[in-house]
Amino acid sequence: MLDPKSYIASGILEQYVLGKLSTQEVEEVERYASQYPEIRQEIDAIEEALQEYALLHGKTPPPGVLSTILQTLDTQGSSSGSGGKTVPLWAFVAAAALFLGSAAGWYLSSNENAAQSQAIASLGTELDRLQSSCDSTAAEVERLQEENSFLSNPDTRTIYMEGTDLSPTAIAAVFYNVANSRSYLNIGSLPEPPTDKQYQLWAIVDGQPVDMGVFEVQAGLDGVQEVPFVPNAQAFAVTLEPRGGSQVPTLDQMYVVGNVS
Repeated sequence: MLDPKSYIASGILEQYVLGKLSTQEVEEVERYASQYPEIRQEIDAIEEALQEYALLHGKTPPPGVLSTILQTLDTQGSSSGSGGKTVPLWAFVAAAALFLGSAAGWYLSSNENAAQSQAIASLGTELDRLQSSCDSTAAEVERLQEENSFLSNPDTRTIYMEGTDLSPTAIAAVFYNVANSRSYLNIGSLPEPPTDKQYQLWAIVDGQPVDMGVFEVQAGLDGVQEVPFVPNAQAFAVTLEPRGGSQVPTLDQMYVVGNVS
């Protein structure tokens, strides 16, 4: 009667898996494998170890893996009590598969962690961008709400400035609120000026021009913007001045003008 443990220890199963047996020996192993579950399990274990080794072979393990494999084999050889007996191939394969499996886990884990870190950093950057965008949008919404509140205030007056002979079709407007001392400018349909020029807004108080600042007119620019409030204004006008503005208006470059009625 066959002793499965002795049969397994003989090394014949490793030779079977490696295809080193004759046809008669192969038939014998397969017959015993069908009769003894432990032999079948051992064959499966050897095949699985070889497959893992084949898959993992070529991956560079972390430092110390090779020495650990050799240590393990040496320990197995010593514990067998067989002195100089050669360690069976299956022991080497199993140990190599075990430690190369650990090496692969280390390798994949290392790369996975790096990929996760990169993904987290990317998500953090995107989150910061979205937060900045949300903050910007919130600020813009707040500005528009405040602007709308001002324009719809019953105390806000609209002073239209119509085009002069320089630009008859031009029009602009000043929204003027004495109650809260604020004013806004709508640049309307003023033509875009040369790059070395800027429009300048003036308030006329007791017949004298008061500077209300320069402003830009260009495509995509918001047409409504807050400007300095000047009390007791009787009229408003816009002139074209050198970039940076002038201390007094260039009257022959007045583009629009309107009286406070």
